[in-house]
This record gives sequence, structure tokens and C-alpha cells, in this order.
Amino acid sequence: MAGDPLKANLWTDADVYISTNLAAALPADASTPFGVDWSLVGLLDGDDGMPETRDEDTDDKYAWGGILVRTSRAHFKLTKSFTALEDNDTTASLLWPGSTSTQIKVPRPAKVLVAFEVREGDKVRRLITANYAEVSLDGDHGETETELESMTFAATIFPTGAGVLFIKQTTPTLVSLSIPATLSVADGDIASLTATATYDDASTANVTALATWVSSVPAKATVSAGFVTGVDPGSTTVTATYEGQSDTCAVTVT
Repeated sequence: MAGDPLKANLWTDADVYISTNLAAALPADASTPFGVDWSLVGLLDGDDGMPETRDEDTDDKYAWGGILVRTSRAHFKLTKSFTALEDNDTTASLLWPGSTSTQIKVPRPAKVLVAFEVREGDKVRRLITANYAEVSLDGDHGETETELESMTFAATIFPTGAGVLFIKQTTPTLVSLSIPATLSVADGDIASLTATATYDDASTANVTALATWVSSVPAKATVSAGFVTGVDPGSTTVTATYEGQSDTCAVTVT
């Protein structure tokens, strides 16, 4: 079967953040925490996930002979849902917007910023509303004796004037690993190799200490953490591997 299993996602953790400040500062990147203007929704129902629903009016245009020539599109609407399992200040403000601790009022959803974050190990993906959203209860809400109290919310995402729905932040994905193609080292001497990781955002990182190093013929040269030690004149191939990517170096021992 063709494909890259490293590009298959199984998100094992997630959070939703809410900000009532439409001018709230966004994190610089996916590894930067959210600031004080953002509040956590809290525990989420992972089985329900964060499904998206897209609605759009389409109208197909046909020429004589039944040939499809155009499709008009209008009234696009995106909603993204999540199920909260905590009764806290943030979920209360979404469930009963405009209410107080002593009075429940007819809900009128407020304009808020919403950030959806999913994680798997060190990998993070964030979708942060570029304009704003209105969050409302989707379905029923109540209390039972045998089930956790839960609230499923649907966030209607309002795009910017340019049609942007979300600001997307992700941790960079490794696309290649490179080490020098050749190396010459004298018998009994030590030389070094550097492993450079390249990511899908064109950034690079020195991962020499993190990579796994192997020499095909240890009797000729050994390798550890990028340091190659000549053992006996001849040749060997050194391989560096990091997060599923590998590269090789032809080593000559003189």
C-alpha cells in the first residue's frame, strides 16, 4: 500500500479556547501558549470530536444538450461543533450568554473568538477564527442521574471581508533529513557529521544529537551522535535516521 503513515493523524488530545475580546492577541505560533484574554472551555467529549458542517446554495447551469457549463455558489456557511463536559464560567457564558449567576436570560449569542486545538505528541494544529464566531447550544441540554452533564455547542464562523475563516497554526512537519554525502577520516581519528532536518515551512534544525546513527561496517568505522571514529582502513556507510527520515554518508577510513 502506497502512502506515508506519518501523515495520518490520530489526535489524542484537544482544547477549545474562547475570547470575548475580539482584538485579543493571537499566539505567535503553534508552540506559543494562549494569553490572558483566552479562556479554556475545559474537558471535551473526544468521541464527539469537533465536526464541521458546510452549507452552501449551488445552482447548476446547463447549455442546450444538457452540458454543464457553470455552477453558481452563494450563501456559504461553516459551523464547527464541540461537546463540553464542564460546568464552568466559560461554558456558562456560552450556554446562557447575557445571564448572571442569579438570573437566566433569553440567550443572545455574543461575538467571540474561538480557537480549536488538537494535539498528538509534539504535533499541534490550531484553527483560530480570523473574524469572529457566534456560539450557541446545538440540541438539548439537561441533567441525568447516569450520564455526565454535557453541552454540545455549534460555532458559526463568520469570515473576514476577504473570505478568510481561520488563522491556521501548526507545528512544522519534517520532510527530509540530510547529512554530508561523503566523509574521510584517518584510522584512529574522530570526525563529525551534522544531521539537518528540513520542515514543510522551509525551516531547518540541527538534529544531530536526536538522530539515530548506524555504521554498516563497524569494523571499519563506528559512529555515535554524529561522531565517526576510524577503526581500520576501508569504507563503510553511515546512516542517520530521525522521525522516519534517513540519509547516508559514504565514509572512507585512511
